[in-house]
Amino acid sequence: MKTKAAVMYEPNKPLQIEEFDLEGPQQGEVLVKYSASGICHSDYSILTGVMDLGPSPMILGHEGAGIIEEVGPGVTELAPGDHVVAVLTPSCGKCVMCQEEKPFMCSQMARLMGTGKMLDGTTRFSRNGEPVYHMAALGTFSERSVVQAGSVVKVKHDAPLDTVCLVGCGVTTGVGAAVNTAKVHAGSSVAVIGCGGVGLSIIQGARINGASTIIAVDPVPEKRELAMQLGATHGVDPFAEGGPIKQVKALTGGLGVHYAFEALGRIDTTEQTWSMIRPAGRAIIVGMTDQSEKIKLKVTGLLSEKRIKGSGYGSAVPKRDVPRFVDWYLSGELKLDEMITKRIKLEDINQAFDEMARGEGARSVIMYD
Repeated sequence: MKTKAAVMYEPNKPLQIEEFDLEGPQQGEVLVKYSASGICHSDYSILTGVMDLGPSPMILGHEGAGIIEEVGPGVTELAPGDHVVAVLTPSCGKCVMCQEEKPFMCSQMARLMGTGKMLDGTTRFSRNGEPVYHMAALGTFSERSVVQAGSVVKVKHDAPLDTVCLVGCGVTTGVGAAVNTAKVHAGSSVAVIGCGGVGLSIIQGARINGASTIIAVDPVPEKRELAMQLGATHGVDPFAEGGPIKQVKALTGGLGVHYAFEALGRIDTTEQTWSMIRPAGRAIIVGMTDQSEKIKLKVTGLLSEKRIKGSGYGSAVPKRDVPRFVDWYLSGELKLDEMITKRIKLEDINQAFDEMARGEGARSVIMYD
């Protein structure tokens, strides 16, 4: 079959919208017709060469939702017509990490993340007989894609796919960081650096878990305003007088917050989280920095039992958390529509990346239907 998709031929060049051949699902795979795809900062990181998740040409995109059209041999838990959300970190359910209830670190499915291929080492996309790879073996910047059955989670039919697609990455990464990784407790204080899609989701997770003080740190006034709508109690401009650390401490009686989250993927802001937390506080690093970089932390913080911890995909158990977060959205507890800045056509994708580079908006969503 044929499918239209946005492909990256080399970093720092605009994506090309082209038609590709798509082979049907093989053992343990499903064919998904995507309804929508969010545009995530991780896509931008690959496009700009900060992250390397496989060879080119590569169809980007990993935050999608759609309807299963066909299942391959051996697939029993999914069927044509099922509504599904694609998940960034699929799980096999059998490896050591899955058995230890850390499916977001599945040792088998991790092979999908860095190769752009299916588990059998081949691709389902091609053009003129040559292989075309797809990001995390998802490729949600395509009208259709073949993915591993473990890469999608079934959701309720009444959940709007063009909105709950955000749960596939940014929302689960952010909400999960608050409710799973940090386990934010009721009455606590929280600071979130960066109010894009992930940061706004962290804010919502903190609100849902009952944090009493939630400080949104972002230089863009519109993003701080949106953060306040979604649950932040204070907004801080990091470039204002005093800088972000002093401002956050001033809002917490000079002590600092219980939890500080980094959602930008920068070294300087990662180091700032350490200085924002109070004794025995936690710095949770969610953003993906340049993996060749190193951070510097004041060792005195260790004596006051400060802790720093990374959060991978919100420490999520996808089969548990994706339906749970969708239910929170349907009940009105988790606000997703407010996070969508624009709904666009696939052909507008490069403009959306330009806007992301300028720090504009929270999330753009590609509409296929």
